Amino acid sequence: MQEKSRIRQRLFQQPVRKLVRLALSLIFAAPLFLSGPLLAAEESKNEEQVIEGLQKSYESAVDFVADFRQETELKTLNRTLKAWGKVYFKRPGKMLWRYEEPKGQWVLADGKSLYFYQPEQGQVLKAPLKNAFHSDVPLSFLLGIGNLKRDFKVTLKGLEGNQYILQLGPKGESGGVDEVLLGVDRQAFGIDWARIRDPVENVTTVRFSNMRRGAGLNDSLFRLQVPDGVDVVDMGSK
Repeated sequence: MQEKSRIRQRLFQQPVRKLVRLALSLIFAAPLFLSGPLLAAEESKNEEQVIEGLQKSYESAVDFVADFRQETELKTLNRTLKAWGKVYFKRPGKMLWRYEEPKGQWVLADGKSLYFYQPEQGQVLKAPLKNAFHSDVPLSFLLGIGNLKRDFKVTLKGLEGNQYILQLGPKGESGGVDEVLLGVDRQAFGIDWARIRDPVENVTTVRFSNMRRGAGLNDSLFRLQVPDGVDVVDMGSK
């Protein structure tokens, strides 16, 4: 457990530009199996409709809450980290990831700053949200500050059961992300799972469940509450 904690802490103590990579790994997780066939030529005509459907789905939802399960394969360290808990999003720019495992850990964005808390470290790491999440980072879409067609190269890759498979590639700088695959529900156009691969082949994969949109989340949920005896370490803008 201490070694896993040190791994997470080392990742967070890099410059804020690289903080994006960890934040993404905290967001997306669950093994992905692309067993469905590739789209037939006539079905590929629906690519624009799928992209538009997904964009409208998230633009129409002011907020949502869901359970998540996460798995991150750190290839360079030959380790797999697993986590689960509940996530809360509110447009624009607010999110809270409360972890049941690792117990007591959380990640918070209040619209201005990003905070990461590990109880065993006794500190909260802070970074400016605008520096941590650029428009070419997939999380900006979920936070309601991004646009699929504007910020990504989007391709409809195929069908898997009742889900469209979308591939998102970065425009310009990758922000530490090489490829993103999304499983999008064919009826509701919600994101059921996502898989992220970075340039050094680390793979993070999140499966969302029990998603509830329009939950009426109060802004107070996204206000920083520092536990007693815990220091806030400002990572700055570098």
